[in-house]
Amino acid sequence: MKPAGQRRNAKRLWRKRRSSINGVGLFASLPIRAGTPIIEFKGRIIPWEEGAIMLLRGANHVIRFDARHDMDARPQWSPAGHVNHGCYPNCAIKKKRGGLWLISIRSIEQGEELLIDYDFELGEEFELCRCGHPRCRGLILRRKDWPKLRRLMSKVL
Repeated sequence: MKPAGQRRNAKRLWRKRRSSINGVGLFASLPIRAGTPIIEFKGRIIPWEEGAIMLLRGANHVIRFDARHDMDARPQWSPAGHVNHGCYPNCAIKKKRGGLWLISIRSIEQGEELLIDYDFELGEEFELCRCGHPRCRGLILRRKDWPKLRRLMSKVL
């Protein structure tokens, strides 16, 4: 049986619309319970080396698929590619039934933007965050790399 967001007669749990974060985003079209599969990411499975090169060139739609592969999940492959970064996300990407799914990690209200933590590593092409959360980290960078960044910055400044 397909997840609720993908059943033939089920209402779609998301809709694409303008976002203040990055131009376009996905938003909850209905209230969503925690743990609900929302949409499957589609795309090309590529060697991790190709994914690393894409990230260095500024791509932000590369998702780790397994230990040796990434997924090129650009929006041209699937609307899931429009999910934006948020420092305090309401969704995560989980492997399910051989694919990558956007799964809610808490209850989400109708109209709320669906957000994941991009979790960029220090050394990747990370960028300024525009999520707008009151406790925004300022950069799209995984939490565990902040101490290392502070040490590097203290040597430069």
